[in-house]
Amino acid sequence: MTQPPDETPDFLAKPVSPSGEQPGEQPSDRTSDQPPPPPTYPTYGGGEPTSPYVSQPGHGGVPPQPGYQPYAQPYAPVPGMPGYPFAQAHSGANVAMGLGITSVVCALGTFVCCVTIPGVLAGPFAIALGVRARKEMQERPGLYNNEAAATTGLVTGIIGTVLGLAMVAIVVFFFGFLWSVG
Repeated sequence: MTQPPDETPDFLAKPVSPSGEQPGEQPSDRTSDQPPPPPTYPTYGGGEPTSPYVSQPGHGGVPPQPGYQPYAQPYAPVPGMPGYPFAQAHSGANVAMGLGITSVVCALGTFVCCVTIPGVLAGPFAIALGVRARKEMQERPGLYNNEAAATTGLVTGIIGTVLGLAMVAIVVFFFGFLWSVG
């Protein structure tokens, strides 16, 4: 048993005249039911026109840009370090900065949660790592790019050590005073 054809109108389709021609189209314009070929564009350099939808060999579908050299080295090597086009971060400088910030935060948080000892211990390590990192950066200029982190670690390590030792002295003095009064 066959089904009757679906007579549901397609509202998105363009209107078609009873003869099957599009409005404004002459009967001699249509030769087949094939869509028109895609437009062609001239290539760079004045070659034969090609379709923009067809991949050109060796270009991955993108026409070459005028004056572009695809395999040229984009940057010159860093002075003092041939072979490395970019400077790298010194890990000791980053660790020194982290330890220095930790020592300052621990020293300031002494009266809140008694974390003076980690701060006092982290401060001298931050100083030592910051000094060593700055020395290595000065010996090999152009290799490392985070001298500010080493300086920050050195300065915050000094501040954290001084504040931590001051907090330890205040706590010892305070408990000594309470011990003598009590």
